[in-house]
Amino acid sequence: MPDPAENHADARSNPRLRLPAMYTLLRVRHVGDQRYRWTGHIYDISETGMRFELDTPLPAGTEVEVRGMLPGSQQVTFHAAGRIVRMHDDEEVGPTRMGMTFTRFNHDIDRQRLNIYLNHSGMRAA
Repeated sequence: MPDPAENHADARSNPRLRLPAMYTLLRVRHVGDQRYRWTGHIYDISETGMRFELDTPLPAGTEVEVRGMLPGSQQVTFHAAGRIVRMHDDEEVGPTRMGMTFTRFNHDIDRQRLNIYLNHSGMRAA
């Protein structure tokens, strides 16, 4: 029987990069909030979304703003907004992995930084 996760991955139009989560930093807040409420780590990322973890699970459909720091020889940061689309570890104890899709970037430079990173980071495809 085919693995549904493989079919989902094949359906992606944008390749994802696997990141060493312990070297990433992610700050998350509800859209419109003034301060970031949660801190987590990014597991993989593409130009259209990412998989990350937080100690607090956010239900699918939650609108969030994120500030991410990506690993590498130079610090790469980006700011984006999007929507939580799925939960990955909903039955395990501890941090919850979630998937989100980006709906916008705060500035064009945020999208450009992410695209340059995706194309030149040397990280492995997820």
